[in-house]
Parts: sequence; structure tokens; C-alpha cells
Amino acid sequence: MRTQTKYEEIILKEIRTLPPPVLPQAIKMLRSLKEGVKSVAGRAGRKSAADTERTGFCGVWKDNRPADEIIADITAHRSGYGRRKVER
Repeated sequence: MRTQTKYEEIILKEIRTLPPPVLPQAIKMLRSLKEGVKSVAGRAGRKSAADTERTGFCGVWKDNRPADEIIADITAHRSGYGRRKVER
């Protein structure tokens, strides 16, 4: 099999080292990546609200309060992660 780019060679090398049981998952990931690239290219990089709802990434922050009030609210509700101390 002849490859066109150095990246194709790298991808093929990585795929060849995967255990057979994970190959279906690798195919799904590659197809998902390909679809994501197509959709971004088709919209010239614009992301609609529907796309955000569907993926769950980077939703729009809807709040009419001033920035200082929002920051104070976030700071007041910090709980820390694990046992980390969070200064208030």
C-alpha cells in the first residue's frame, strides 16, 4: 500500500500496533474526526447553537449581570476539587 504523506504513514503505523479488539473503536474515532472536519470546513468555522447543544461543548453563557457580580458569585460558590483548599 502506497501512502501520500508522512502523516498517513504515521497513522498507519499507529493503527497497525493496535490490538484487534479496539480497531472498531479506532474506526469510529477516525470517522468522527473526518465528519467534524467536514462540518467545520463547510461552515467556514462557525459553530451554531444547535451544534453546541448536540456536542455539549462550550455552551453560551446567558446572564445579564455585570461581570464583577458574576465573578463574585463564582468565587463564592467554589468548593475545591478533592481536598484542595480554595481561598474565598
